[in-house]
Amino acid sequence: MSSNSTDTVKTIPSVVDGNESSADNELPSVVMDAVNKERPILPYSQKALKTLKLDKYPYYVEREWWKDGNRMTFWSTWRMKRDVKRRHLLAELGPDRVRLKALKCNTILPELIRDECAKKLHSFPKGSCPNLVQHLCQFSGARRGKLNRFHLHRQIFRRLADHGQLSGVQRGIW
Repeated sequence: MSSNSTDTVKTIPSVVDGNESSADNELPSVVMDAVNKERPILPYSQKALKTLKLDKYPYYVEREWWKDGNRMTFWSTWRMKRDVKRRHLLAELGPDRVRLKALKCNTILPELIRDECAKKLHSFPKGSCPNLVQHLCQFSGARRGKLNRFHLHRQIFRRLADHGQLSGVQRGIW
């Protein structure tokens, strides 16, 4: 801290057992602000970087595309990357799809309304269909031989379980 900031430090009396404490127990307000301060969440832009003072070199900024998992080196197969895209689409458009499908299949409604719902449902992206979401192993991307409860291939599951790296799983001994 520079000498300018230490000159402007104010003290906040702390309360102990309902009584105000003495001056030696007082905490500086700069420390209290650092504990309670929350940064605003801003989208990635040059203006936001300047606002948060992150436009200098030593700071690291996590970009939006990194949070979504759109990085080539993370997924073991391209099938896994496609599946993640489909899951994001389904999470975004799933509730609307369910409602439109319910209206489309409702035989009480007039044919005109049902046809309109079918057209809207057909205009949705293909990837938002829940039948296209695949259940893959989270490590290898294998489609077969996996334990659905853990989303792992049986051999990877056994290796992790044997080394005690799966929470709540222990080897069967009888």
